Amino acid sequence: MNKALTAALLRLLRPLVRLLLRNGISYGVFSDWAKWVYVDVAEREFTIPGRKQSISRVSVLTGLNRKEVARVQKLEAPDNADEQRKFNRATRVISGWVRDPQFHDGDGPGLLPLDGEKSFSALVKRYSGDVPVRAVLDELL
Repeated sequence: MNKALTAALLRLLRPLVRLLLRNGISYGVFSDWAKWVYVDVAEREFTIPGRKQSISRVSVLTGLNRKEVARVQKLEAPDNADEQRKFNRATRVISGWVRDPQFHDGDGPGLLPLDGEKSFSALVKRYSGDVPVRAVLDELL
C-alpha cells in the first residue's frame, strides 16, 4: 500500500476510533459497519458495464470471502438497522446487571459481592466473556 495513503488513513482513523470508544462502540460494531460499506461501495460503484455484479466479484474487490459478502448483503444499512448493538464489554456488563433478574434484589439491580453465585464475577463471566474481572472493574471505576 502507498505510504502516503497509509499515513492519511491512520490520521483519519485515530479521531474516529476515539469518538467510537467514547460512545461505547466496540471494534466489532465498527468492523461490521466497515464491511457493510465495503460491500455497498463495491456493489454500486465498481460494476463492469453490461454485467450484473456478482458475489464473487464483490469478494475479489473487498477481500471478504463470498460467504461473508452474502451475509453482509442481507443486512440492513447500519443507520437503519434495528439490531442489538455489540457494545464494549464493560457496557455489556452494566446492561446485564440492569436487565438480568438474576442480579437483582427485589426492585432492580442490587449490590453484588465480588465472588459467588450471584456476584460481580458471575456477572462479568456471563456478559463479558474471557476478560478478567479486575480489568472490567477497573474500566468501570
